[in-house]
Amino acid sequence: MQQGVLKKKGWGPLGRVLVLAAATGLAACGGGSDGDAGSTPAPAATSLAGTAAVGAPIVGGTVQVRCSGGNVLESVTSATGAWQVDTTGQSLPCAVRVSGGSLAAGQALHSVALSFDTTNITPLTDLIVANATGKLPSAWWGSTGPTDVGTIASAQVDKALASLRAALGLTVLQTFDPRTVAFSAAPKDKVDDVLEALQQALAALGMDYVALVSAASNTTFTLSDGFRIALGNAHTTITVGGTGGGGGTGNGGGSGTGGTYTLTLNVNAGGVVAPPVTITNVPKPSTQAEFCSEITNPSSGIGLTQAVPGGSGTLTINSCAFSGNTGSVSATLTITSPVAMTVPYTVTYTYN
Repeated sequence: MQQGVLKKKGWGPLGRVLVLAAATGLAACGGGSDGDAGSTPAPAATSLAGTAAVGAPIVGGTVQVRCSGGNVLESVTSATGAWQVDTTGQSLPCAVRVSGGSLAAGQALHSVALSFDTTNITPLTDLIVANATGKLPSAWWGSTGPTDVGTIASAQVDKALASLRAALGLTVLQTFDPRTVAFSAAPKDKVDDVLEALQQALAALGMDYVALVSAASNTTFTLSDGFRIALGNAHTTITVGGTGGGGGTGNGGGSGTGGTYTLTLNVNAGGVVAPPVTITNVPKPSTQAEFCSEITNPSSGIGLTQAVPGGSGTLTINSCAFSGNTGSVSATLTITSPVAMTVPYTVTYTYN
């Protein structure tokens, strides 16, 4: 049919020579469509990357990835806890593990990837793995990575995430998936705040992290009211106070004394003593009236009347006093969700 078309268009000898030359060149390259059918296209480039953290970055940790039917791939976490592994040619799902570096000796955290995208490794993802697999993550991983990783279905992981949210009881957890959300292991990041609160709650109750993981591995993942209260209180302290630089230098509004101070807050919520919170570069109030005005001002850097972060409720100031370099506040923390409770709350402010 091609020759008929050429004849009808009246192609001359030059045209026929060019067509013949093209055909000859194609044959020299192995032919046309028959040759292409025998070639295998290169697999699309893929990778897994994320952040490894425990409330602080996991620095210098060894990340291991084992995808379905594949071998173990490795990477090392950076100073920010970031990591990345080339997974080109691998098949989902993938099991992920971090150990060593700034983690405690012998500790490892786990995660699972259902897509070649962001995959974080934190205590939260460790708990998700425990609940999704019904095993302690260390037993699931074994010595060289799970051989049955291909059996993990997205429905299992989704159910485990729902169980985690219900067990911990922090409303903020409803706003992100700990496995796949991009975050920074730094104060005031909502994911990092939850991780830090989890560490503080465990410390305040003297609870072993392994016991928490063991509870998560049960089909029904439940935690005591005491743990949920401690976690909620720790999260409130972190998000209301926080660490790092805050406040002004005395040059803005107010009549604070000249110069700058380091403010240390010691919080007792329902008998649970939280780790001290430090805020640098703040002015010291001159009088009790000024101090109490700052405490009851929602827009103040040290105000305590904000709605309870991570839930619904209020913090009502019952008494306020200030003398010299020390202030004290007594309050009632009333939470209406995710659980209804009333907690006595005291804060001591020390300016140095």
